Amino acid sequence: MSDEAAAIDPQDISPEQFAQMVAGASDDQIEEAIRTVGTERTLDRIFQGFEERFQPDMAQGVDADIQFVVTDQGAEHPYTVSIKDGVCKASRGLADSPKVTLTLGLVPFARMVTGQTNGMQLFMTGKLKVSGDLMFAPRIMNFFEPPKAA
Repeated sequence: MSDEAAAIDPQDISPEQFAQMVAGASDDQIEEAIRTVGTERTLDRIFQGFEERFQPDMAQGVDADIQFVVTDQGAEHPYTVSIKDGVCKASRGLADSPKVTLTLGLVPFARMVTGQTNGMQLFMTGKLKVSGDLMFAPRIMNFFEPPKAA
């Protein structure tokens, strides 16, 4: 799998293809593939997908910075998803004053963004830590069209 993963450019993978890959893989396989391709390259593509799959009608009236902190092998990978005036922008880095911060590991994050598990399940099992507006957090994934694994 490593040679195959090393040849993959995350920019060439659609959210649906990523969801299909994650659906058929074990946690160890997901970690290995993402690390082989490059954790930040993969996360950059996933967060680009947030912009592409944004549903403005589902986020009417929302003006918020959402902080994601994806952890992997002791490293933190912070990304900010900003929603304002019906537009979504995602960027690497920390937000000045996020409405909510979601912290979770690489595999739970991959499974959450592909719709294989939801944030509430991850929160209840301790795999997702939430700080800030706890009432806002459950709404976040509804702002984005979920990828469909074929």
